[in-house]
Amino acid sequence: MDRTRQSAPVAAGHSELGFVDRQIALRQIVADLRNLRDGVPDNFGPSAFDRLLRMIDASVISIAKADDEEWEIILMELLDLRAKMTRLATGGAETSH
Repeated sequence: MDRTRQSAPVAAGHSELGFVDRQIALRQIVADLRNLRDGVPDNFGPSAFDRLLRMIDASVISIAKADDEEWEIILMELLDLRAKMTRLATGGAETSH
């Protein structure tokens, strides 16, 4: 696996992160997703994905202020997306049909 494509880790106690740390984590995940976007096949449809990243980026403060349960859900979804994008970028994706 190409070490330059690896994503930055997120702290283990996600709900224990403070407001500033949550913002940092979100911005790092968005940056990772933008970097991974370059390695995804062209048929992925960049416009919807790029709009999603802009929306998340614009909502960092609101997301970071979410209660612990909602924060965990949002964070886990973003980490799952990052893992899927990593597999796509490194050619490790499998079709589900």
